[in-house]
Amino acid sequence: MTLRSLRAMPWIGELPVLDLANTVVRGTGTGDGDIDLLADPDLLASWRARAADRELAELPLGQLTDLRDPVRRALGAAARQAPLPDPVRTRLNALAARAPVTFHVDAAGRLTEQEAGGPVAAAVARQALVLAAGPEQARLRCCHAPSCGMFFLARRRDQAWCSVGCGNRARARAARRSGRPAD
Repeated sequence: MTLRSLRAMPWIGELPVLDLANTVVRGTGTGDGDIDLLADPDLLASWRARAADRELAELPLGQLTDLRDPVRRALGAAARQAPLPDPVRTRLNALAARAPVTFHVDAAGRLTEQEAGGPVAAAVARQALVLAAGPEQARLRCCHAPSCGMFFLARRRDQAWCSVGCGNRARARAARRSGRPAD
């Protein structure tokens, strides 16, 4: 991931739960360490400006980091098709219980459920649980391209990277390691 794309944050702005989880960029920092977007004031300001949910973006920093840990752990387990760790499941269940859900039957007889307010942390926790254990779990992936690690919902069954750029970096790295030209 380039510094320009890091500042542009093209992966932010879709789902609030992914916006929060994707505030850590793996292998891009000093010595191939991670970059925490919430720990750098300029990157935090950029993230807040791009986040899909204004209420989430405006949470105090401590609340964001406290919520991010169980969300990232839940999505990480789900992306590996592993069970949620008990403390993570317990924490997210407790948070999600704070936001009521209502059911509505439309004129065509279709049942829908809607969140009916509550704290933003509860809504994000619920989204994490739905992604980690609901029907979308099969689409949840963690990008394994160099300098990425973003969570994403695959559009195709064989999608391995979050973006074309990540796919290109991963193929180029594999080609360099094998000594053959990249695709």
